[in-house]
Amino acid sequence: MNFTATVLGTAVAALMIIAKLQAAPEPGANLGNVLGGTKVASLDPSVVGSIRAEDDRSAAMRLIDLRSGTSCKVAGVRPSTGGFEPAPIGPDCATSPELARVSQWRAGKDGTLVLADVHGRTVMRFMPGDGVLYESVYPADAIVTIVPARS
Repeated sequence: MNFTATVLGTAVAALMIIAKLQAAPEPGANLGNVLGGTKVASLDPSVVGSIRAEDDRSAAMRLIDLRSGTSCKVAGVRPSTGGFEPAPIGPDCATSPELARVSQWRAGKDGTLVLADVHGRTVMRFMPGDGVLYESVYPADAIVTIVPARS
């Protein structure tokens, strides 16, 4: 009985020590000391590159139609949240049946992006995406993503 109690007590103590070592540091802790003398730099959220400023209207976008393989660049402007305005989609989008019909666009106040034809009829609707700028949600069979243009 004493042997079993000793083994169980030692196991519980070992588990508690391991759990303490694996726990995240408490808020406000000096991480340099916690991590064995390493220097940990703080991130300044105003300069982190992955955070896009809401008023950044100069970045170009690339539309990628995964069904047709079309990839085309949109000039470095973003649509306003007002009414439809001309979409600066180039002729390289013509190989996509959906994107070839687009001539106007607008941004919604809820973060959506709507692409329309010359008569203002919705051709495609996008929602902000995870890992991409936008993902198509309408029509259901469209598989188009919008990512930042690299070049």
